Amino acid sequence: MSHGKPYPTQTAEEVVSAALNEQGYLFQHKIIRVLQSPTSAGSPKHEWYVEASEVPVSLPNGDETRVDIVLKHRYSQPDNPWHIVMECKRAARDYKRWVFFSKIKYAKGPWPNQYYTEYARLSGGWNHQGEPPMTHTVDLTTADSDCPVFDFGVEARIEPPGRDKRASATDAIEDALRQVTLGQTGLANTLRRAHSLMIRLIPVVVTTAELMAADFDDEKISLAGGKIEPNDLKLEPRKWLAINYRISNVIAQFSGVNTNLTTSIAQHLGSRQVRTVFVVQAEHIQPFLEWLEKYFPCGAQR
Repeated sequence: MSHGKPYPTQTAEEVVSAALNEQGYLFQHKIIRVLQSPTSAGSPKHEWYVEASEVPVSLPNGDETRVDIVLKHRYSQPDNPWHIVMECKRAARDYKRWVFFSKIKYAKGPWPNQYYTEYARLSGGWNHQGEPPMTHTVDLTTADSDCPVFDFGVEARIEPPGRDKRASATDAIEDALRQVTLGQTGLANTLRRAHSLMIRLIPVVVTTAELMAADFDDEKISLAGGKIEPNDLKLEPRKWLAINYRISNVIAQFSGVNTNLTTSIAQHLGSRQVRTVFVVQAEHIQPFLEWLEKYFPCGAQR
């Protein structure tokens, strides 16, 4: 017979709220509502709008996912080619700080001063019979100092780790980047099948995590251990930033990018397998969309 203290009875509402809080749907729901609602200063100062959510997409090999949110630019222009593929990602319970670092300059690229975004357009004439001939490339845009580009990201604990506990993880970041780039390629395939004659896609991860940029002198990294001392790090909070992510071979194969293959590994990466993913802290999603509209040529002509 157990004489322990009985557990308090939970109401149905308490159990259901715990169930809802374990999953990420509430965060996605909230982001949609924020995007559809006026800001504290009135209407949003951009022309991005929510076109759809939970959009099923797939690749020809059978890989499938659902895009959390698809934003389109300028409601008054149904044929506007600009879309945002948005992945909503809560930080893992133990790793609520996402830290991005490294801006290595390679001789032939990829370069940390460039954004790599997808651009597809009609190539030549089309008689509206069969599939339209499309040129699908990775377009380079000079990076803005307000949104620096990094090579890597790790998840770090907010509190110091206890004994035998890890200080870092990468699962949530990697999953978000993989999902959003798979969704981007799947959506591009969907739009091509619908005979969209110009496509511009921007992948965005919006997160609850605290975003930080880590700056350090490469000379301070020990060659013997590949480690750095705390005093040699400079951390900068960021509202948003970008990462030049290397997509998988499968995603690259079905992306539709049809630039010529090259024997240069660096040029192959830059022209086919690098995609810039923008990462935004959830509280700053509206200002980020304002910046994105002004920086890319999708901006309204006012």
